[in-house]
Amino acid sequence: MDFQKLLFLAHQEAGFAYYDFVPYHYGCYSFQAASDLEVLKSIGWIETEDKNISLANGIPTDAGLRSHERNALSRFMAVYGRYRGRYLIHYVYRRYPYYAIHSKIAEDMGSPEIMEGVREERKKIRNEGTILFTLGYEGMNFEQYVNRLLKNGVRVLCDVRKNPISRKYGFSKGALSRLLPKLGVEYAHIPELGIVSEKRKDLKGPSDYARLFDEYRKTLPQKEFSLEKLRELLISADRIALTCFEKDPSFCHRRCVSDYMETHHDIKTVHL
Repeated sequence: MDFQKLLFLAHQEAGFAYYDFVPYHYGCYSFQAASDLEVLKSIGWIETEDKNISLANGIPTDAGLRSHERNALSRFMAVYGRYRGRYLIHYVYRRYPYYAIHSKIAEDMGSPEIMEGVREERKKIRNEGTILFTLGYEGMNFEQYVNRLLKNGVRVLCDVRKNPISRKYGFSKGALSRLLPKLGVEYAHIPELGIVSEKRKDLKGPSDYARLFDEYRKTLPQKEFSLEKLRELLISADRIALTCFEKDPSFCHRRCVSDYMETHHDIKTVHL
């Protein structure tokens, strides 16, 4: 718990922007950092004992750091090096209450200031109205992506990729279906709304995408079962998001799906 919060403070206050964080059960948390720790442990670069983490084999603590990074690290440790346990949690929750909105221990901190901050952050989450969002993960890491969902009150993520596999951490079906429910977002995969990879090959410009999507739109009436499933999810959850890879919805078939739902079912759509 201390490691994640110190890493978070290094990001927020010392400029070490290597990781992003989400509000999790005990505050700020980076799933990518946790995964990287396991990798480093498996290849023998770090050692863990109880809650202690140390570099293995006498590797210098500043190995690979540039001069300005060493200086920033020294300044950071001078201020936060002794922050641990409850004091560290209290400090982070008070300064960055958004990351405590899902905390299981925020109330146990016994701080009216913290709870007021948490309540204010929860109020900022946009969760009113029935909206079909769309979101591509291109250019984002898992934590940035999740924060986009959370801040818009998305309750169900609908994956419309035919093959939901990605080399980017967190974006394969297995990871999404395992991690998102822990953050209050359900996961649904609707492969019937995807486009087979063979048809996506050799797309070189806007005209190629236009031809592909014109063909795809013509098939949508034949996918009524899957579109009805999507509509039922929206009715039950109010705020759901279609997801695929492309950042720009104009270059992704999710735009075709959202346009269809907007036209045929009078559903408000928003592209995040």
